[in-house]
Amino acid sequence: MLNKRKIFILVLSVLIFPFVSVADTYSINEKYYIGFGGGIILPEDVDIKKTGAGVVNGVTISANLAGTLQFDSGYQFSGLIGYRYNEYLSFESELGYTSFDYDQVDVTAAGTATVGGATFTGVASNSYDIDGSISAFSMIFGPVIDFDINNKFEFLIGGGIGFSNYNDEIKSVGGSTGLSYDEDFTNFTTKFKTGINYSFSSKSYIQAEYGYNYVDSGIEDYSDDFGAHSLGGKFILNF
Repeated sequence: MLNKRKIFILVLSVLIFPFVSVADTYSINEKYYIGFGGGIILPEDVDIKKTGAGVVNGVTISANLAGTLQFDSGYQFSGLIGYRYNEYLSFESELGYTSFDYDQVDVTAAGTATVGGATFTGVASNSYDIDGSISAFSMIFGPVIDFDINNKFEFLIGGGIGFSNYNDEIKSVGGSTGLSYDEDFTNFTTKFKTGINYSFSSKSYIQAEYGYNYVDSGIEDYSDDFGAHSLGGKFILNF
């Protein structure tokens, strides 16, 4: 999915470039800029499947337990510092904080999970509410390309790589603490983004952004990697 989005946006930017490159927005006048903002994150479902019995995050899980983890929408806060290399190309470092809750697990293959003397028993084709949350700090560095639409608006496309340090906590599943844990992780992350800049003056502008976020969080013989969509806005100052 991520590669398809990249290809689509790259093709779109090539198609519109001849029409939008003739203008000159205010925001390209300064080399350095800082920004801060926030928004919402929309996590994708994560599939889990344990083919052989074993221990994951301190929890003993039986063979064949499988299902899909679902999450509620959450929020993000972020700040960035950037350097404008030329009229079209910038490099940014972005620091972000993200938080969202678990929703439920849809069990597709029956199994058990045991920790601290408590056992969760998942029955196939049943769903169980999860009391838990994930919170993360992330840092991403990468390029951003922007194209002028007129003297106020720019179209942008960019991305980067970095790391995510996050806490993953499940307190109970279906009222049982048999699948409970509280663990910290640090994993590789990457982000693709696109959006629009609107300039107020030569010193400030706002940014509306769509992002796709990927974290290499998969656990062998248990869970897939994590992906999420994000929608947000930033206020940016040139200096």
